Amino acid sequence: MRAAAINVRPFPMALSETPADPGAAARAAFIAPETRFVELRAPLPLELGGELPGVRVAYRSWGRLAPAGDNAVVVCHALTGSADADRWWTGMFGPGRALDPEQDFIVCSNILGSCYGTTGPVSLDPATGRPWLGDFPLVTIRDMVRAQRELLRALGVTRVRLVVGGSLGGMQVLEWALTFPELVEAIAPIATSARHSAWAIGLSEAQRQAIYADPRWRGGRYDLADPPAGGLSAARTMAMCTYRHKGSFEERFGRRLQAAGLFAMESYLRYQGRQFVERFDAASYVALTRAMDTHDVARGRGDFDEVLRSVRCPALVVSIDSDVLYLPEEQEEIARGIPGARLLRLASRDGHDAFLIDVDWLSGAVAEFRGRAPARRAPIRSPSRPAVEGGERPEVSLFVLGKGKVGGELLDQIARQLPTLERDYDVALRVVGLADRRRTLVDEGGVDLARWRELLAAAPETGPFGPATARPALERLARAALPVLVDVTAADGMEQVYAEAFRRGVHVVGANKRPLVVPWGAREALVAGRRQAHRHWRYETTVGASLPVLDTLRGLVRAGDRVRRVEGSLSGTLGFVTSELTKGFPLSLVVRWARELGHTEEDPRDDLSGLDAARKAVILARELGVAAEVADVAVEPLVPREALPGGSLQELYEGLRRHDAGFAARCAALRDRGLVLRYVARLDLSGDRPALSVGPVEVPASHRAASLQGVEAYVAFTTDRHADLPLLVQGAGVGGALTAGGLLSEIFEVAAGHGAR
Repeated sequence: MRAAAINVRPFPMALSETPADPGAAARAAFIAPETRFVELRAPLPLELGGELPGVRVAYRSWGRLAPAGDNAVVVCHALTGSADADRWWTGMFGPGRALDPEQDFIVCSNILGSCYGTTGPVSLDPATGRPWLGDFPLVTIRDMVRAQRELLRALGVTRVRLVVGGSLGGMQVLEWALTFPELVEAIAPIATSARHSAWAIGLSEAQRQAIYADPRWRGGRYDLADPPAGGLSAARTMAMCTYRHKGSFEERFGRRLQAAGLFAMESYLRYQGRQFVERFDAASYVALTRAMDTHDVARGRGDFDEVLRSVRCPALVVSIDSDVLYLPEEQEEIARGIPGARLLRLASRDGHDAFLIDVDWLSGAVAEFRGRAPARRAPIRSPSRPAVEGGERPEVSLFVLGKGKVGGELLDQIARQLPTLERDYDVALRVVGLADRRRTLVDEGGVDLARWRELLAAAPETGPFGPATARPALERLARAALPVLVDVTAADGMEQVYAEAFRRGVHVVGANKRPLVVPWGAREALVAGRRQAHRHWRYETTVGASLPVLDTLRGLVRAGDRVRRVEGSLSGTLGFVTSELTKGFPLSLVVRWARELGHTEEDPRDDLSGLDAARKAVILARELGVAAEVADVAVEPLVPREALPGGSLQELYEGLRRHDAGFAARCAALRDRGLVLRYVARLDLSGDRPALSVGPVEVPASHRAASLQGVEAYVAFTTDRHADLPLLVQGAGVGGALTAGGLLSEIFEVAAGHGAR
């Protein structure tokens, strides 16, 4: 094979050349901006026949290549991992660790057939100009390794000190030793096999059958805008059961109920399935599981035992005693076969996933194998003793802006639920910063959430957290593991803070509507900055608190449905106000109640004037690609504008009191006519131009809005496929606890996908 072209390009340039793929943007958020590419000049010959043209390999590197090119370490990722080894194997990196960028030139590439930058099923077939999808040729582990070899050739690598990886990564490790023995000095295959067993093949096939059974699979020629998400989600839930051990699930979930009629174990699997379809592709999953099924180091090489005996480099083989996917006997077979191989067994309740969880132990073992003193070596765990030192979860570092009803509730929820959240979702949450209107508190070691109010009150005064003051805090946040800025303020100008956060590699989760309704051009620039930085910006709670309004809308669009009309009572605040007015309570008293219960915006005038509902309508319209501005919304306030004077809340209540009698008479007259007062937003896309409006309406008892109680909200989507019976999302639309819960869910959405399987 001819050498690859040394054509190294940054990720944004490469992304611009990928085909139209609605899932590409979501997957891009899981690819670090440091990702680079090498394109092979010649087609890649495939082991089982044919060749693959136009191969591109996505990779990350750490450290410097020695002038002689002889200090490389190759890290091989598992089934649905990416080249971002510093994300999913963080504890393996650093001085005294298994992988030391001060001494090693560490390379990890996305494997052939994946969907994180290297050529795979979502790439364009040069012959047709369309994505390969299910027509992608059958590739093998050896093909993956040969593509990686061409990458190293392009980078100038002459010797590989170590090849290390777990699971599918371990299969690549073995193939490196057998395919390029002249290059590899040592190997460390972890939790893997030398040939895929009938058991593992059966598990792979069961998962593929789930994908094939999804009618959207369409024989592998599906629409990328309408992928077989249900089948892929089901495949993922099956796989998750093989990544752990019965004891681990019993310890974490047992028979605990997450909600009425829903076991915690069921909730966990459904969550994992939902998150997975946002970041992975079905045809890629099929291609990679088929590649694993072909894995047999002896294929075409002769007797199995003789092939293992032909490995001449030192080998550290790591086994996990509770692994039900690749059983310990399979690693014992490898260690027996390779001359002089060393076998280590990790005692763990965590099953196959222990190679991603017990990273301290694993790093120490590999560092010791390499003749380096480990930075810290946790003891091998007994299956009956849970890990403390040995276990490692991916960390998420939060900086929370705002301590009001929602912000305070979010911090309290995290404090109350932290052990359960970390156990159920395998994520270590750490609040490293807090800010309110006057003070900013930063603690990289983690704020003590039992004392957060006291600590923030004692922090130095810095003024409001905004464009002029945010940079120092963002600099510190950006250095933390998986940094997330959580904005629960209602401040103006935060779009500038978000832009700076994205530039520094910080994700954003927000309940603040204002950055979403800045002028269209400014919003598009902000979105472009997020995409260029490959960061997440989650804002589901801006429209429906904990209701999945935006996710439902995005799902309709992804499925290729055309949205014709959106109608809803978007404001739980005004739902509460109109419900209480209907019961005969005075307007001024109802608004006071709403404010005291935390149901209103910081300034209730934003709700009563219709401004808050108008902002939500604009957010929905922009999700559909409509370049709408708040000024484009026809707004009729709930109360006359003269009843909303500026000034203090007391002045507001006094102004409303003058309208108490008028509203009481209006609501009484409506009751006599069998009508109910509600505040409704409408977005009509059926005409030549989109029409947006918000205002009070008088609806009959049969109307869906009439049955709303308290802070209930609803949104009805009328589409081509939901023309006769609109798709309805309904539930509580306001509340500190609900919004905080929604924010917490979105934080986990950001964290999802940074694993390595």
